Amino acid sequence: MEEKGKALVDRIEETLRGMVSDPSVAVRNAASAALDRLRAKRSASATLQKLRTAPLEERVRIVFAAEEIGGSEGLSILMAALSDPGAEVRGAAAVALGAFPAPAVLKAMVGRLSAEKGVVLGNLLESLGKSRRRELVPIIEKYLEHPDPEVLGKAIVAYARLADPAGWEKIIGRSGEKSDTVRAAVARALGEWTAPS
Repeated sequence: MEEKGKALVDRIEETLRGMVSDPSVAVRNAASAALDRLRAKRSASATLQKLRTAPLEERVRIVFAAEEIGGSEGLSILMAALSDPGAEVRGAAAVALGAFPAPAVLKAMVGRLSAEKGVVLGNLLESLGKSRRRELVPIIEKYLEHPDPEVLGKAIVAYARLADPAGWEKIIGRSGEKSDTVRAAVARALGEWTAPS
């Protein structure tokens, strides 16, 4: 970190430490939470290293912590977690990345689709749908024929978030599926409908 930037971060930390003693409970709580986030951001490189070497449970916890950290520091940890050997870690990262619909993040998630299955694949589809980026329709549409009901259900809900009028017909047509998981997803998807603007 540049000397000028380090000095600013040190001043921010010093200010927050002082605010932790504020007479107001709300200020103390906000300052404490901000101080925790600031310290976590400052140690992001160590956290990224820990993500490579820690046991599975710790790596999942790191993903949740990275989501809370936010900013570029948290995002770099989440992007690294997306290629973790553990499916649990990748699945948690896929969910967390739904809050970061930047083109580079979406591209990374799309790039993982063909390598994933089960919960991780479903989580990726769900996060892509949350972006509401219409250019993802053809990608998500491919998964509307997936044999796994859990994945299919997530694909249907994701597709609904991006669908045009013809797409809604595809969703309505799924309401008679054998799988109750898929039918429940269709019901959730239909709840995503909004009037065209």
